[in-house]
Amino acid sequence: MDFEPMYKVYYKRPQDWQCLLDQRRRSESSIQLPIGIHEYNRRNTYSAFFMYHPELIDLLLRIESKRYEFMQYVEQIPTIIIGHLMNAFLSTEIKASNDIEGVRSSHREIQEAIDNTHNSKLRFSSIITKYKMIVQHNELLTYKNSAEIRQLYDEVISSEIKKRDLPDGTLFRKDSVDVVNHQQKVIHQGTTPESEIIKEMNKALDILNDESIQLPIRVAIFHYYFGYIHPFYDGNGRTNRFISTVYLAHHFHPLIALRLSAVIKNSKKNYYDAFKYTNSEFNGGDVTTFIIPFIRIIESTINDAIRLLDKRIVRLQGYSKKLEKYFEINQIHDPLLQSIYFLLLQANLFSLGAGINKQEIMSACDKSRGTIYNRFKKIPDSHIIKIKRGRVESYTLKLSMLDSINRL
Repeated sequence: MDFEPMYKVYYKRPQDWQCLLDQRRRSESSIQLPIGIHEYNRRNTYSAFFMYHPELIDLLLRIESKRYEFMQYVEQIPTIIIGHLMNAFLSTEIKASNDIEGVRSSHREIQEAIDNTHNSKLRFSSIITKYKMIVQHNELLTYKNSAEIRQLYDEVISSEIKKRDLPDGTLFRKDSVDVVNHQQKVIHQGTTPESEIIKEMNKALDILNDESIQLPIRVAIFHYYFGYIHPFYDGNGRTNRFISTVYLAHHFHPLIALRLSAVIKNSKKNYYDAFKYTNSEFNGGDVTTFIIPFIRIIESTINDAIRLLDKRIVRLQGYSKKLEKYFEINQIHDPLLQSIYFLLLQANLFSLGAGINKQEIMSACDKSRGTIYNRFKKIPDSHIIKIKRGRVESYTLKLSMLDSINRL
C-alpha cells in the first residue's frame, strides 16, 4: 500500500482531509513528536507526528536486508584496500555536499587534505579529520545538546563561511534567516529568536538519540527538523548532512554513509520537495511525508554502494584469473611476489587512483622493508603505474599487461 501524504489528500479530497488527519493522529501506529510545524505566511501551526505506514515498514525491512547484502560484498575486499576505498568515498562525499550548496571545491584539493591530515592549514582539513574519526575507527559520535552542535559547526564548517555570515548569538544566529527557492522567493523562515532555536534544537537532538525509534526514522526526523530550524545563517545543509552521516555510518557502514550526499545531489528536487511538502500547512504536521523519501535516499545509498563494489569485484575476479594465468606462463611461483601483484591489482580497482604505498604493502604482507623492496625489483616498471603524492610514492598494477591474456 502506497503512502498518500496529507497535502495530496487535501488537493484530491478536501472534504476528507480533516477527518483523515484526525484518524492518523489517533492511530495506534502513530507516534506524536514534541515539535511544531508552521508553513511560512500561513495561519496554523501543527504538532508533528509520524505513522508506521506499511510502506515505511517495508522500506525499513528492505534496507536491513540490503545492509546484510552489502556486508557480504565488503567481506570480499582486503582490509587495507577498504581504507583506500573509504578515502575515495570521503572525497566524493565532501565534494557532493559542497556542490549541493553551491560551494566551489575540487577533488584535487580535497584529496590533498585527505593525504595530509597533519597539515591543519589545508582547506577542508578540519572536516576531513572529523570524518576520518568515523571512517577509520567507526566511532559513534553523538550530539546531545545545542552547545555540541555549535562546537561541531566551529570545528568543521565555520572556516568555509564568510565572516558576515558566522553565528552572532550565544550558540546560533540572533536574527531571522529566509530560505528561498531558485526564483529567490521566500519559502521558509528559520526559527527565531535564538532562545527558541536552542529549545527546538534540543528537542530535535532528543529525538535523534531516542533509541525507542528505529535509527533511520530518527535520523530522518532530525534531518528534517534541523533544516526547519535553520540555526545558522550559512552552512546548515553541510552540518546537517554531516550529522546524518555520523549516525548512518555507525548503524550501517561508513562506505554506505559516505554515499549520502552523492545520492542527494543526484535527486535534489525530490530532496527539497520533501522539505517543502512536509512544511505545508495542508500536510497537517505529518512528518511521514519526509521520512519515507529520506529513507528511500538511504536505500539508494546502499544500492549505490553495492553497485560500485559489485562492478569492481566482478572486474577483480576476471583480472585475478588473468593474473594467475600470467604467473603460470611466466613461471612465477614465489607466493610473496604473487601477493604483491594481487595487492597492486586490488589497488588499481578499489583505490580509485590513489594507489598503495610500500609501507602498506609491508603491513599487508607482514614482511620487512628489505624483503618487500627486493621483491619489488622483480616487477618490471612497465607493469606498474606510479602515483606521487607529496613525498610518498604509491603504485597500482597496469591492467594493460593482462589484457593480452584472453584465453585462460
